[in-house]
Amino acid sequence: MIKFFRKIRYDLMEKNKTGKYLKYAVGEIVLVVIGILIALSINNWNENRKNIAKKEMQLNALEIEFISNLTQLNIVLSYDDIVLKSTKRLLQLNPENIIEMESDSMRHRLQNSSYRWTFDPINGALRSAISSGDIHLLQNDSLIDLLFGWQDLVADAKENEQRCIAAVKASRFIVEKHIRSLNYRSVYLAEIGESKFPSDYQSLMRDPLFEDYLGERYLSMDDAVGELNQVKKQNSLILELIKIELNKD
Repeated sequence: MIKFFRKIRYDLMEKNKTGKYLKYAVGEIVLVVIGILIALSINNWNENRKNIAKKEMQLNALEIEFISNLTQLNIVLSYDDIVLKSTKRLLQLNPENIIEMESDSMRHRLQNSSYRWTFDPINGALRSAISSGDIHLLQNDSLIDLLFGWQDLVADAKENEQRCIAAVKASRFIVEKHIRSLNYRSVYLAEIGESKFPSDYQSLMRDPLFEDYLGERYLSMDDAVGELNQVKKQNSLILELIKIELNKD
């Protein structure tokens, strides 16, 4: 094809048809430019198609990840609610009322108040999207902002969770002055039985340090639950925006 156009150009030049030659040259340039534009359009179309496919894969991975995180959040919050209720009940019990204490199952309350569930989200797809820069393939700026802020929000919530864990660890020496560990950690009882030494729940409830621990336990857990509910709210909003983004394509 190139040889064909070159031959026409030479023929026009040899016959001194300058006007026609110039028109032909301009036409040839126009054709070359059109060809380049078509090639660029095809290339851009291919790139856009690849980016759309990549974005859809990314959104699907993020959706799976945040659905899993929401499920885990609900489980953790349900156990945290048990901790709050049991701790509050222990604070309300009258240590002088032995009948009330016995009927309320102190072992059960102590065990429930010592749960230490933590939220450990899956962030693989999110970290990959941020580190590769593919997160900017998303079209929703609000979604991008929420995804960038997700890990900081979780980090803040985990600080409160660590405070809760520290409170439980610090309480061990207080509790075990009065209660044998085996007597309230019933998971072991089926295998090795209860402690040979008696526990004194009334003495525990009379200990002011135990009351201090219960107060710290309740307040720190209440703060942790508040933070986790904020995390849950953002998790749910991210899922909503992901679904909207997926439905655009």
